[in-house]
Amino acid sequence: MMKSFGPLTGIYTAPARGGTPSSLIVIMHGWGADAQDLADLAYPMSLRFPGAAFFVPNAPEPCSMNPMGRQWFDLADTAAGPALAGKMIEESVAAAIDELSLGMEAVALTGFSQGGMMSLHCGLRMASRPAALVSFSGALLDSDGIAAVNGRPAVMLIHGTDDQVVPYSMMQAAAEAMATQGIAAQCVTRTGLGHGIDPDALTSAIDFLAGHLPA
Repeated sequence: MMKSFGPLTGIYTAPARGGTPSSLIVIMHGWGADAQDLADLAYPMSLRFPGAAFFVPNAPEPCSMNPMGRQWFDLADTAAGPALAGKMIEESVAAAIDELSLGMEAVALTGFSQGGMMSLHCGLRMASRPAALVSFSGALLDSDGIAAVNGRPAVMLIHGTDDQVVPYSMMQAAAEAMATQGIAAQCVTRTGLGHGIDPDALTSAIDFLAGHLPA
C-alpha cells in the first residue's frame, strides 16, 4: 500500500505476522528508479523478520535524466543535495517510528546505489542513530560529521567487483573513511556481480540485520 510518513511517500508493507511492528526496515531505491524497483525485497526479508514493517519511499525529486524516475539528489550536487535529502529521510523516519511506536534501536536504513549512499549519509548523522545500515553498490559521499553513537549504527557494505556504475573500489574507500571515525564496516565482496543485488548479497544483508534487529 502507498503511505506517507512525514515528507516522503512510498510503499508500506505491514508485518507478515500481523499486529504491532517489532522493527522498521527502510529500503531506498537508486537514481532514476522509484519505490517499485525494490519493493519486492520486502517479501524475502519478511521471512526472516515476520514482525518487521517495511517502507520503500520514493525519492523526493524527479530524476534529471529520466523524468519517469526519481532521484535523492542531482548527480552534479553531492553537497547540498544529499544534506536536503537526508533531512527529509530523517523527518520521514521520525514520523514512521512515532506512528508505529518504535524506537530508533529497531530501525534499519538500507539502500541500493544512490539509495545506499543516502543510507550511509543520513544514518551516520541522524540525531538518533538507527540500529543498522546496509549499502548495496553505494558509496560514502562525505566523511565529515559521521559517527557511531553508543555503538549504533552497525554498518554493512555490499558491492560487486564488476560494477561499472559505482566502482567496486568505492566500498573500500568508504570502509577506510569510516574506520578513521571509529566505525567498523563489515564488507561483502560479490565476485563477478555488476551494479545490482543478487541473492547472495541479499542473504548477507538479511543475516547481518538479524544480528541487530528484533525479528
